[in-house]
Amino acid sequence: MNNANYIFMGECDGHGILGHEVSGYLIYNIPLTLNDKLIKKNYSNITKENNNDIKKILKNTFIQIDKNISTETEIDATFSGSTCISLIYTPTKLFCANVGDSRCIIGKYDEKQWFSKDLSIDHKPDVKLEKERILKNGGKIEPYLDENNEYYGPERVWLKDGNVPGLAMSRSFGDIVAHSVGVICEPEIMEYLFLEEDKFIILASDGIWEFISSNECVDIVKDYYIDKDINGAINFLFREASKRWIIKEEVVDDITLIIIFLE
Repeated sequence: MNNANYIFMGECDGHGILGHEVSGYLIYNIPLTLNDKLIKKNYSNITKENNNDIKKILKNTFIQIDKNISTETEIDATFSGSTCISLIYTPTKLFCANVGDSRCIIGKYDEKQWFSKDLSIDHKPDVKLEKERILKNGGKIEPYLDENNEYYGPERVWLKDGNVPGLAMSRSFGDIVAHSVGVICEPEIMEYLFLEEDKFIILASDGIWEFISSNECVDIVKDYYIDKDINGAINFLFREASKRWIIKEEVVDDITLIIIFLE
């Protein structure tokens, strides 16, 4: 919005063979499209009066970008897609818009203890309202069935009579086949007013959250916050998540991480 006090930030975690192309398209086009829409509305600031408009603009931006992937690019998003966790950051409040299983949290300290507050909900197929929508649209939800005919891993989205797409989230960009059975790109948007106890913000892909809880994440980062060592926080959290992936899965998932220390 040509205003240094208002910052849009986020991360996109691609999946599938062309997931990197979908996420690359998002990180370039979402900020441009969002900014254009805000400027057209002449919103150089965010006020109580235009809060609902801001949320509508965020939602419409996400939906438009998802449509453009199919209509204006050569990306084959049949079985590829991306999550997106994003923030509009202002001096007094946040708007968090989430699609998928990445997550945004706030680390808090109330003079007695450190704790976390989630600003987003992980969009997994086993979440009640997400599951109801997918089943209503003709999808099937169950874990992967291995060669021994035994279920393995998390619940996934499938066509009712097929063994595709096996998507482990209930909202995403792209993923044309999954969208045919109720997976959507509409973001859940949370508005949050800053409090004195808010100390730092973390946005990260599920590469962090798979084996590190929100509260443990705050417990890890708090010492680096006290020392004002943001690079130390990023590097330690990345290494710790990677180590747990290797122990648990023998591979390391994509890890994208943003930390903001608040003053």
